[in-house]
Amino acid sequence: MKFIYFSFFIFLVSSCNQEPKAVDTTIIETTKEEQKITKEDIEKIKYVEYLLSADSQNAVSTWQKYQDLSTNIDLLKNANFSFFKDEEAIFKTFINDFKAETPATIKSPAIDSRITVLETKLLKLHDSANLDNIDKKVVLKDIKDLLVAFTNLNLQINKKLEFESQVIEKPY
Repeated sequence: MKFIYFSFFIFLVSSCNQEPKAVDTTIIETTKEEQKITKEDIEKIKYVEYLLSADSQNAVSTWQKYQDLSTNIDLLKNANFSFFKDEEAIFKTFINDFKAETPATIKSPAIDSRITVLETKLLKLHDSANLDNIDKKVVLKDIKDLLVAFTNLNLQINKKLEFESQVIEKPY
């Protein structure tokens, strides 16, 4: 019985170490700095970027949600995640308004599918941007997926308006 009391006493004395462990906090702070996404990280992402043609810019000039999204994509390229850290309800409202306010001049099944893909990528990045313990590579992949989805939407808008502007004479 004395052995048990003696062992318990040794355990209590050895566990009463009052010195803070600064090494652990340094490692955590260093890890957080390594996980931070910078503008340079985003610039290293390789993808083909399509810009809107002049006709396409005129077609989407009244589409305010597209203009807002384009501005926020530009901010994302500068490592500003403020738009993607909004509350989920506000974010989903923005996406629903984005889909609902699509101008009739560019509405087509192909563009609707690109908008659906863009919605998926927006929600995925929104979720991963709001997590603290997610790997930097995963967030960078989600950023790349969103940038590719947005540029594919631009490409599809350009294609649709270019095709509509062509005058094709049909034989009689």
